[in-house]
Amino acid sequence: MNKVHELSLPFKSEQIAQLEIGDLVYLTGEIIVTVGLPTHKRIKEFIDAGKPLPMDFADGMLCQVGCYVEEQNGVKVSRYINPSTSTRFEPYLPTIIRETGIKAVGGKGGVGPETIKAMQENGCVYLSFIGGASALTSEAVHEVLDVAWEDFIIQFRLTRLRVEKLGPLNVGVDIHGNCLYTNLKKQAQDKFEDLMEELNRSRPSQY
Repeated sequence: MNKVHELSLPFKSEQIAQLEIGDLVYLTGEIIVTVGLPTHKRIKEFIDAGKPLPMDFADGMLCQVGCYVEEQNGVKVSRYINPSTSTRFEPYLPTIIRETGIKAVGGKGGVGPETIKAMQENGCVYLSFIGGASALTSEAVHEVLDVAWEDFIIQFRLTRLRVEKLGPLNVGVDIHGNCLYTNLKKQAQDKFEDLMEELNRSRPSQY
């Protein structure tokens, strides 16, 4: 039976190690979000050039999540967060995982094979946001802590948020490289083959 975990950030390695694909997770602490392809590209460029990033990713979580921030009386406020498809960021995620020390990536759907390999090598997991639940997950955002790279549009900027019980998030990839989406695809293929055999058996004989 899949388990439910309430975890705090920054992560401890033993917290991440206990997660299995299909488990549900609720997070409390600080996360970094951006939905920008140019932002991920810049992160990789900073890493490749040995330049310090404006935020510390170590033992934290990077989410492919758009965040709309407004300023009220000098205070930045998050209006909503909305996840994006993580496979779009495949050219950048393996380097980010290997070089920043992040322990979790979050987004919608799954991730590609190179990202899964980097996760397995570096004790990182993939946590999938539930589609269509933006209103629920947005309520978990309690504070905008920092915004960097303000030359980008709002949703592309690096934004650090404080969240409380953000979730439910689904463990899509664990630290061993097990992938929920690969398993589901195989199950679907197996069921399709069984269905075709059943249809063939029930088809009237041709004379």
